Amino acid sequence: MAVVTFDFDDTLTQTQWDPEWEEFQFVGPNLVMLQTLRSHLDMGDEVHIVTSRIMRVELDPPVPGSGPTISTFLREHLGDDLDRLSGVHFTSGNLKWKKLVELGSEKHFDDDPCELEALPVGIKGIRVPTLHGLE
Repeated sequence: MAVVTFDFDDTLTQTQWDPEWEEFQFVGPNLVMLQTLRSHLDMGDEVHIVTSRIMRVELDPPVPGSGPTISTFLREHLGDDLDRLSGVHFTSGNLKWKKLVELGSEKHFDDDPCELEALPVGIKGIRVPTLHGLE
């Protein structure tokens, strides 16, 4: 059994640039990554979501266009598989590597190259493509 971690925004979700609002807008789930998460659960892996979001923001009503809260999204898109998720962790804007080390993560999925470059030896980083076209 491995410990596997997933970023949330632009990894389990997808956003696109909205020129009218001049910001990225939530457009839906990343179905490929949700299936990857489920596959790890099916293999018996310990799966965590590690996000740089701030927990207090997660508890507030979402801002229009920002997409659902993590808990709402996971209930909607994981359903019964949510019970097999080991946890959701917030780093409040800090790089995730410390939390990943604490959890014993062996593999981390993330869209952010800065997060992946900061991973210590022993954690395999998997780059997740986004809809931004900036890769």
